[in-house]
Amino acid sequence: MSASPVVVITGASSGLGRGTALAFARRHARLVLVARGAASLEEVAVDCAAAGARDVAIVAGDTTDESTGDRAVDTAIARHGRLDVWVNVAAVGSYARFWEQPAEEFRRILDVDIHGYTNGSRSALRVMVPQRSGLIVNVASILGEVPQPYSAAYSMSKAAVIAFGRSVRSELSLAKSPVHMVTVLPPTLDTPFFQHAGNRTGRALKALPPVYPPTEALDAIVAAWKNPGTPERTVSGPGKALVRQHRRRPQVVEAAIARQTELGQFSKGPAAPTTGNLNEPSGAPLGVTGGWGGRSKQTGRLLVLAALAGAAASAVRAARGKRD
Repeated sequence: MSASPVVVITGASSGLGRGTALAFARRHARLVLVARGAASLEEVAVDCAAAGARDVAIVAGDTTDESTGDRAVDTAIARHGRLDVWVNVAAVGSYARFWEQPAEEFRRILDVDIHGYTNGSRSALRVMVPQRSGLIVNVASILGEVPQPYSAAYSMSKAAVIAFGRSVRSELSLAKSPVHMVTVLPPTLDTPFFQHAGNRTGRALKALPPVYPPTEALDAIVAAWKNPGTPERTVSGPGKALVRQHRRRPQVVEAAIARQTELGQFSKGPAAPTTGNLNEPSGAPLGVTGGWGGRSKQTGRLLVLAALAGAAASAVRAARGKRD
């Protein structure tokens, strides 16, 4: 593990990507920051330099364009001669009933959230495999394991990211390559994702409780760098419990998630349809946090997850009782 790693981060202009850039900056990394907006990247670069980064470069581009990943790798090699860590964070989302969402919006989400990751990973592996060292961190989501309504494309994409990691890890193993690929599965985070998301539900969107501070997901990403031997990291104890319960009793947990989404995902009042940042930066806030009060809702989120897990456990016990 390099004391000053060369790290490429996609989606670095806001939210978890911006937080990841600052987390590695505080560890004196040499950074290459990737996002669509050059001006916002310049701001993040200044913050990272102030936080302790040894070097910061920016690459403005859309991750669905294969050349963006190649340019980021070329920048890292030209400046530092190597690439140690690639973190795929850039993602978009839009909330709508599946049959009411335009097909082009659905395809765009899959393109960014799947092909954006595979494009970047391919560019990175072309250097890491011959280099015989390196780590790719793919930020997926608990929704990849426990999907929710109104976000079919996003949930699909995160399930694909999980499967992608498992497949590539097996290929690296067969190739006897020391390169690692780690998947991180966060729950709902207090980031501007919801201000940037598209919305065709007719209702104002907000972060779905339980909301977690981004620090827990950032800790998981840094932990993957320090210990890449753990292939998947689900963020938070209650999140892990929810995933376990879903595997045991999927219908019950999915029904509970659907009810929680209907009750907690939307604010009062109507909202006009918007594509959010699907096709271009939305102009919404670009900080790390989104103002959803992650820490202040610790008790509430634990109660919600406990209720979901309890409902699943009760269903399992009832089913066992019927069999007996």
